[in-house]
Amino acid sequence: MNGLKDLHILLMVCLAVSILAGCGGDSKKVPDASANEAYEQGLAYLNGEGSDKNPETAFQLILEAAEAGHTAAMLELSTCYMYGTGTPADPRRAFSWITKSADAGNSKAKAFRCLFLVQGIGTKADLDEAVSQLTKESGNGNEHAMTILANLYETGVGIPQDMGKALDLHKAAAEKGNSDSMYFLGRCHIKGLAGVEQDPIAGAEWYRKASARGSLAASGKLGSCYALGLGVDKDEVAAIELISKAAVGGDPDAMYNMGVCLERGIGVAKNLSEAVDWYRVAAEAGSKEAMYNLGVCLENGWGNPKNNTEALQWFAQAADAGLQEAEQKLGKAN
Repeated sequence: MNGLKDLHILLMVCLAVSILAGCGGDSKKVPDASANEAYEQGLAYLNGEGSDKNPETAFQLILEAAEAGHTAAMLELSTCYMYGTGTPADPRRAFSWITKSADAGNSKAKAFRCLFLVQGIGTKADLDEAVSQLTKESGNGNEHAMTILANLYETGVGIPQDMGKALDLHKAAAEKGNSDSMYFLGRCHIKGLAGVEQDPIAGAEWYRKASARGSLAASGKLGSCYALGLGVDKDEVAAIELISKAAVGGDPDAMYNMGVCLERGIGVAKNLSEAVDWYRVAAEAGSKEAMYNLGVCLENGWGNPKNNTEALQWFAQAADAGLQEAEQKLGKAN
């Protein structure tokens, strides 16, 4: 497992959720009405809620609110600079604004700032400082810090790997309502990971709780549970609704599963051409299973013209990502 890569993905996910949902977080400072109005308008333009999406206008409004001392806007502004949303990407400014938000008391910023320190994004990497801050914040009941520290224990980045501590932290964060930790617990119960007894019913329930709190990954996995009848009664209509929601939202696993549903006719009419389209976007998003399935479709001319050269390229990428079936396919091809 590439721990630093996993943590980089976690940072991207955390900041993506910030963009979609607004940054929130506790703060001792109460923003004035004008700053809060600018922030809310910025989010509306950012997400296309009640108005057309306009990242540039969103950025200007969020900047106005941040400069007026709105701590959630400071964190959102950091996200804009991180992704280049409405403004050129600038990791240093991203780190500067998330630090301002953290210093002003925003709990999410205090936690997410540590991911910048882990990765060395916009600042010098400092694993020891990141772990120290996360440990302190976790002790203060910061659910976001608990989840990130749990991921460090899970991956063994900056501290010795300890699945027991990871599990305890995820449980504590989940009880506080953290959707990432709820998702982790769902995965553990479904697959029997981290010393957790396999229990599909409990796993599906944790996915349900995480989905209700906005986790696209959990929505997609809950959809898979409905498709398979895993921990819930089999319901292909519910399955495709949840998987589609997560896929459209950008979850790579759900994108892959949309392809599977379209290929096999699960909850939707069979459509190989659309299945290949979903496999492609999922593969481009990093799903190794989608890479392999796309290769198979290209190899056989299913849903698109036959293309052995591109098929081999996707098999190679899937093999590099660690998919055994792709390694075996390449072995036979050679």
